[in-house]
Amino acid sequence: MSRDPVDGGAASNGPVAVVTGAASGIGRATATALAVRGHRVALLDRDGPGASALARALTDQGTDARAYVCDVTDTADVEAAVSDVGRRWGRIDAVAACAGIEVLGDVASLSDQAWNRALDVNAGGVLRLARATVPFLVETRGAFVAVASDAGVTGAQGYAAYAASKHAVVGLVRCMALDHGPAGVRSNVVCPAFVETPMAERIFADSDPGERDFYRRAVPLGRFARPEEVASAIVHLLSAEASYSNGMVYRVDGGSTAGYYVGNAAG
Repeated sequence: MSRDPVDGGAASNGPVAVVTGAASGIGRATATALAVRGHRVALLDRDGPGASALARALTDQGTDARAYVCDVTDTADVEAAVSDVGRRWGRIDAVAACAGIEVLGDVASLSDQAWNRALDVNAGGVLRLARATVPFLVETRGAFVAVASDAGVTGAQGYAAYAASKHAVVGLVRCMALDHGPAGVRSNVVCPAFVETPMAERIFADSDPGERDFYRRAVPLGRFARPEEVASAIVHLLSAEASYSNGMVYRVDGGSTAGYYVGNAAG
């Protein structure tokens, strides 16, 4: 089903960016960073009030921003939002697929429903957004970046469906780089480790009290990422500064996937 957009305000002639998961966390930080760089920004999220609040905040700062209530598992939702962006602004230059969910459990405990939900949101959401936006990106020779995870390049104990869905994102974006690179469209994927976001808070709220410290000590830099640090990598890959980056898997993980690290045991 299509949803009506929520108007931002100030008009501009800058490039146009589409961001999913824009109401919070990495998506919010990415949309904000793109606005700072002069983009007009379409904010897509299931959380309509959150996306609208960001649209108003960006508008107050002089950005042309619009919020769309959009479920990335709903093809009609995604296509309606992207179509409206194209109709309203006439172009799309940058796309950031930041929407995602956490699904915990090993294969012995995973239900079909949980497995399908992880794949549908995390991988299917990227597919639907790419399918709707690539024709616009071909016209502008634009760029697409998806957020996967360090669990998309390694295994993750107790996160079977989540890791599988993020591996799927990496594979999908690599194929996009090959398929659409000849048309001038660059496609890359960013793989963060734990980031200080509402998603991470939900995971740790439902886990053993020592789990947060376990994962923190597994990072050579000794801390989790801030959303703005991941957004910086996304915005760089969307920019002309990364004009020869295509099919790249950019790990923003503080070194946690660099190799065996004894810091965790040292505690």
